[in-house]
Amino acid sequence: MSAAMRVLRPLGFLASALILGPAWFVLLVVGWSTGLGLAITLLGIPVLLGLAFATRGVGDLERRLAAGLIDVRVPRPSRPVWQGSVLNSLRAWVTDPGAWREQLYLLLRFVLGLPLAAVLVGLIGGGIQLMVAPAYYRWAPPDLGFAEADSVGEALLCIPLGAAAAFLGVWLVRPAAAAWAPLARILLTMGERRESRRALEGPEGPGVTRALKIHTWVTVGLGLGLTLIWLLTTPGGYFWPAWVISILGVPLGIHAVVAYAVPAFADRRRGLVIHAGITAVVWLYLVFVWAMSTPGGYFWPAWVALPLFGAVGAHALIVRNGGDDDRREMAERIDVLTATRAGAVDQQAAELRRIERDLHDGAQARLVALAMDLGMARERLADDPHAQELVAGAHEQAKQAITELRDLARGIHPVVLTDRGLPAALATLAGHSHIPVELEVETGERPAAAVEAAAYFVVAEALTNANKHSAASRVAVRVARRGPVLQVVVADDGGGGADPAGQGLRGLRHRVEALDGVMTVADAPGGGTVLSVELPCGS
Repeated sequence: MSAAMRVLRPLGFLASALILGPAWFVLLVVGWSTGLGLAITLLGIPVLLGLAFATRGVGDLERRLAAGLIDVRVPRPSRPVWQGSVLNSLRAWVTDPGAWREQLYLLLRFVLGLPLAAVLVGLIGGGIQLMVAPAYYRWAPPDLGFAEADSVGEALLCIPLGAAAAFLGVWLVRPAAAAWAPLARILLTMGERRESRRALEGPEGPGVTRALKIHTWVTVGLGLGLTLIWLLTTPGGYFWPAWVISILGVPLGIHAVVAYAVPAFADRRRGLVIHAGITAVVWLYLVFVWAMSTPGGYFWPAWVALPLFGAVGAHALIVRNGGDDDRREMAERIDVLTATRAGAVDQQAAELRRIERDLHDGAQARLVALAMDLGMARERLADDPHAQELVAGAHEQAKQAITELRDLARGIHPVVLTDRGLPAALATLAGHSHIPVELEVETGERPAAAVEAAAYFVVAEALTNANKHSAASRVAVRVARRGPVLQVVVADDGGGGADPAGQGLRGLRHRVEALDGVMTVADAPGGGTVLSVELPCGS
């Protein structure tokens, strides 16, 4: 993506609040006021249900805008608005926390998004206007607030001033979009997964949200009580409870911000979200004061928004720069852990090869020599049946011990794998299988020892399972190098139903994942089982 598009896309998203923010605000205010106003009659139900469909539709529009312009991909909710009947649908929508978060996001597009868009567009547009002031200053001198640029010199001085303003606006676009992205990601996500609820409850358990619920109901109860007093004393008069309700709403809003930000964000982002949330609550209260005192008059809260949200923007820049340091430190730590784990895996593989060599050259060789000696002693004691019987029994036990020791050594690390590589080792496995095996091996350059061992034991375990449990007539084994990945696929035509949680497959999965590999076990479409493994093996 070009540098211009990295600025134009988030700028387009933020600037869309100039049109969409007021539209969503009008939709919510008109929908709720009309629906609740007609709640006494049946007309309020279809109005609220229409509001539910409308907010879902505009929420989907906001999801597409967030995905296309600021790369925040939020899945569309799977639950439909209509759920059986009018009352059931309305009840499900009203009790859905995701629907309330969606409406809060639409409201924030007006409350926060509109002033933010006005500041950015004003800086960029005003800066461009000042930069071209020499072309029009004679007919419409630009007003700088403290003077008018009505001469050539003053118009030329407007160029650097406009360039600075435009540069500041462009520079703030991406941090502003980055600060907005968590809002879109959290508020537009309407899933009800248990993990999401646990994340919102935080480490203290459900007590955090329970305290917020109690606080909310107490505030609502006080508001309803004051409204009832107003109805009984001065019905139709000045609605004075609005001032008390608004004051009670400030600590409730701060409580909500802290309760949801603490468990949902990391340390650095948590402070930024709390800062932005409390700033929004305070500014909303000032907007309410303006609406109650001088509705339709000069919108003085816009000037208050500049320092308040400017401080939030500065906080976002600090978090962003600090986040880069954290990411670099984390990347370095991941590199160190990856290197040390790779070294540990290689060391383990080397140690297993040493143990196998010791068994092969030491204990196994001595047992073979013992078996040969016992065989010769058995031939020489042909005239003593009792001694011959004892020597024959010892001879058989020695041969059984040799067989068991060979199986043990093969299970640790087969000799053929070390000496001749993966193709020969897999060919040996295929030759010992009771089921015919179709084997294709294309490894190219020989992989690392740990990767070879993992691939060998994957095929060995798959063939063992096929011989014991699958009742298959054939097994296909495909091992191929695909760039930096070694792919291993074992498929049989048996009855399927392999248990990925079984002890053997679970051990294989741990061996594969230790090398950053991926293993999947699935039933084949026509019957049978397919075991697929991808092992990173370098380029």
